[in-house]
Amino acid sequence: MATAAIVVMSSMVLSRLTGFIRETMLSWKVGLSWVQDAYVAAFTVPDLIYMLLVGGTISAALVPFLSGHLERGEEKEGWKAASSFINIVFIGMVLLCTLGVLFAPLIIPAVAPGFSDKSPQTKELAITLTRILFPSVSFIMLAGICNGVLNSYRSFAAAAYGPSIYNIGCALSIFLFADRNPGSMIKVAIGVAVSAMIYFLVQLTFAFPRFKLYKPVLNLKDKGFQRLFRQAVPSLMSSSITQVNIIISTAFVSLSLFEGSLAAFRNANTAWQLPYGIFAMGVGTAMLPALSRKFATGEFENYKTILMKSLTSVLFLSIPSAAGFIILKEPIVRAVFKWGGKFTEANVPVVASILALFSLAMITQSIVAIMNRAYYARQDTKTPLFVGIGSIIMNLGFGSLFYYFTDLGAAGMALSYSLISTVNSIFLMVLLDKKMKGIHLDRFYRFIWRSFLSALLMGVILILMEQVHPRLDTKLFQLIYLSLEIAVGSAVYFSLMLLTKSDDALYFLKIFKRQIGGNRHETAD
Repeated sequence: MATAAIVVMSSMVLSRLTGFIRETMLSWKVGLSWVQDAYVAAFTVPDLIYMLLVGGTISAALVPFLSGHLERGEEKEGWKAASSFINIVFIGMVLLCTLGVLFAPLIIPAVAPGFSDKSPQTKELAITLTRILFPSVSFIMLAGICNGVLNSYRSFAAAAYGPSIYNIGCALSIFLFADRNPGSMIKVAIGVAVSAMIYFLVQLTFAFPRFKLYKPVLNLKDKGFQRLFRQAVPSLMSSSITQVNIIISTAFVSLSLFEGSLAAFRNANTAWQLPYGIFAMGVGTAMLPALSRKFATGEFENYKTILMKSLTSVLFLSIPSAAGFIILKEPIVRAVFKWGGKFTEANVPVVASILALFSLAMITQSIVAIMNRAYYARQDTKTPLFVGIGSIIMNLGFGSLFYYFTDLGAAGMALSYSLISTVNSIFLMVLLDKKMKGIHLDRFYRFIWRSFLSALLMGVILILMEQVHPRLDTKLFQLIYLSLEIAVGSAVYFSLMLLTKSDDALYFLKIFKRQIGGNRHETAD
């Protein structure tokens, strides 16, 4: 599983980096402007469906089901149910996309209610872009099915590298067409739709040999299909929790009087999602088939061991990343978004203040991502759903509180997201600990105090480096000094974790020594 995680994480580095370029390039080209606000609003609902299908329902329902049948040598029986499931999802998606195109004038006011009063032109452009983007969801859904099948057969690299093609196509469209002219954004949206189609065709090329047992049937009475569908519905809803919370936050942010507030919120959200996506989603994708197999064969102790190892491995990387993002928020925003285009120095503190309050979610949402997959491996999709519904209610409460009683603006919604993510992670861990009669939380607590102490001392070093920062404005120097800060911070954190005898630090050191020494015959623990 460690090898699979490394493969997935390496491919996700490329995927997330290209996605990051896709998101940030729009700010380079148009700045924090009303046309970017319109694009962000139009992309919100299609992006919700993208996240659900590529990283949510397909993985949460199809992968454990098909993996379990493969483990038991029941490939044919597994595909009998999977075929009906895939076909019903496709039909539902075509209907959903059609409704999205028809009812775009109702969707945008719900997602961004502030547009109706403060910026009618933003609202109209967002409606037009939504109608163009919705059909691309069908292609993304088909690519998501291909990815789910590939992951079930443990072909992780092919599934993980695919999104990079989509991201590159989107980034190319933005680079070629984007400016502050509304007509240019329509060309960008068309380019995004074409990129989605190409993404599907590439994934189909990799996955096609695995579809040899697929049948174009709708056997709704099949018991396997009924069980898979019963798991898929709550997993669809629970997987939507994160994106629904983003939609709620988007609605509150759109009420801000600051032009470009949605763009600033999206930029900050994109920045913290980069390390989160590489670490949490990389390990989570690799661990799900392994956990599913262990639970299906009754190896519960191995299930717990894999779960805790996965959790601490992700947090070993996420905790120092979060600390670094909080302390280096302005240098990071300046280095990433300010490239001499429409994104100005005045925009830097706006995005940085939002990013700092998002950074806590880098830790807690990593826990949520791993714990959700632990539940999915048990084919328990209801518990994450119920916990997630509670987080939506809290987000509405915190959002109202911060909007009406503070002047935090978009930063308040970032804080709300981090708070509900923290509560969500605690509930998921406590409930699974009870369901499994213990998941080795004592190991988790020992790891946490070591990691937080090491990250705190690392933070002190970074603050000192910021105090003696030579104020040179060249982009090259900004990138070099930021890279130096990251390198020093990483070295300090890793050294302190070694001093406290952290199992994860010792394990990473062992892997490093093995690679340096060229010992390819020694097996991993």
